[in-house]
Amino acid sequence: MFLLFLTKVLGFFKLRVFAQLFGASHELDIFWAAFTIPDIIFMVLVAGSINAAIIPVLTDELYEKGKKGLNKLFRQLTTVFFFLCTLLILLALAFSNSITDWVINNEYAHQVLNMGYRIGEGDYDLFLNLFRIGLLSPLFLSLSAFVTAYLQVRKQFFITSLAPLFYNVAMIFGTYILVKQFDLGVIAIGISAVIGSIVHLAVQLPSLIKYYKEADGIGVKVKEIVKNSDIWKAFSLAFPRMLGVLGEQFNTVVNTFISFTLTPGALSAYRFAYSLHMFPINIIGSAVAQVALPDLAQYCCKKEDENFKRVLNESIQLSLYLVFPIVAILLVLRLPIVRLTYGTGAFDWQDTLLTSWSLALLSVSIVGQTVVQILLRAFYALKNTWKPLVAILTGIVINLLGAYFLTNFFSHYYDWRPIVEQIWVQVSQANGEGVLPVLKSFLQDTLQWMTTRGDSTYGVGGLALSLSISYFFQMVIATVMLNRFRKVFSWKETVSPILSKVVNTLIMILGMYFVFRLFDFQLDTSRTVQIVILTIFTTLYGGVSYFIGSKIFSPKEYQMALDMLKGFYTKIVKKGKLKK
Repeated sequence: MFLLFLTKVLGFFKLRVFAQLFGASHELDIFWAAFTIPDIIFMVLVAGSINAAIIPVLTDELYEKGKKGLNKLFRQLTTVFFFLCTLLILLALAFSNSITDWVINNEYAHQVLNMGYRIGEGDYDLFLNLFRIGLLSPLFLSLSAFVTAYLQVRKQFFITSLAPLFYNVAMIFGTYILVKQFDLGVIAIGISAVIGSIVHLAVQLPSLIKYYKEADGIGVKVKEIVKNSDIWKAFSLAFPRMLGVLGEQFNTVVNTFISFTLTPGALSAYRFAYSLHMFPINIIGSAVAQVALPDLAQYCCKKEDENFKRVLNESIQLSLYLVFPIVAILLVLRLPIVRLTYGTGAFDWQDTLLTSWSLALLSVSIVGQTVVQILLRAFYALKNTWKPLVAILTGIVINLLGAYFLTNFFSHYYDWRPIVEQIWVQVSQANGEGVLPVLKSFLQDTLQWMTTRGDSTYGVGGLALSLSISYFFQMVIATVMLNRFRKVFSWKETVSPILSKVVNTLIMILGMYFVFRLFDFQLDTSRTVQIVILTIFTTLYGGVSYFIGSKIFSPKEYQMALDMLKGFYTKIVKKGKLKK
């Protein structure tokens, strides 16, 4: 978690550099759009397969055939997936001109999405160059992802967490130098991404060589690959997850197109907010899920059901205990957080408002995304990748419908208070006799707002809220399906502790909001120092409130946190005495 925290901090600094150099601009929108297809290739073929198939299959191989069997299977799987990834990249390069033509000149897409005024012929060369550069990144990241899987099976999480950290370092320095010294514009981000992917692989190679010494040869025979049932088993497990990731990436493409129908810079504002809300998910959810997966796969392989159930429930409770207060902080302090994170250079006040608005709606999805990550690992450990596909596809459909209807709605109204006030006035004037006509009129207006596009810049909030709603349903469906497949959840061990944490979080939010408003009235928040003071004191109050409250609402996690703090304190005191 500590390394992932540093990685995410560098990730924010990376986006801050983007914001400083380009703002939430049309040029940056083109970069995000051009890198969508290269990201899809990597996410569908490699990233989606790692947790769903590669780690569980390699874990089984390690416990059944030992280190030599593990190394041989790793070598074969890496060869097959790298070949497929290279083939897809070459095909994308061959049709890069046609793909660019379709994105820019497709009349049907322009008519349906009303995006003709957002991206045009003048963007052709920039989009094409970024697209071609971006295709190099998945080539190195695919190799690095398999190295990561191998090392995590060997329980080496430290070095695999260093790789993304150095990736961000390369992106930051590469972008800044290429823009300031060579004036390459947004092309610099694309080149830096390729450099970062190479660094991502290079960081892990020494550890791979160290743990690969048990290998029985280094060659790969095609006949062995074809006859190896574990290879086909990995593909059978990976295929449903590939479909799920493909659907998720299709979501991203549709959201990208819809964002082009909104105000200039909407996509960049959404991306900036998206990165902020991924902070707790990447640090806490990903860390807990990564560490839990090899153990879940091991207990499943050994048929130790009680240990499987224990690890799964403890992982969910621990991750929620840690993410709930972060959700509260993002909701209450969204404006100062966005301003402190991105508020520099070309990133103006309007960009701040759009980004913080998206962040508020995205923060709700943190809980769903965190739990879903752990639930998916449980399915993968059980060698079942088809059942979670149902939950994923349901979430995709909900997100697509929500993205369309909610962006329309928020392009008319983004503040619920005037709507509620209007309904209240109409109902009170009707004296109880015209309540139904008022509600009918409101529903008709809502339907009209959802099916027509207004001119409000806050329509981008529809993309954020639709994602939050979709992950909530995905979490519920996956939980029900997993519990039917394997009885792992109960009211006492799962539901009741979560509800207690929710109550503690609501108390924290109310207290933080009071403190925030108190400081906001007293301080000049147009100055960075004052914003820092406001953010620090409000966050400290919220953290202390949540920690004290957890003694009542989450005693198990409270004791765990208390023991950890005592352990840190003891180590510090001992070091101080030794120095003396």
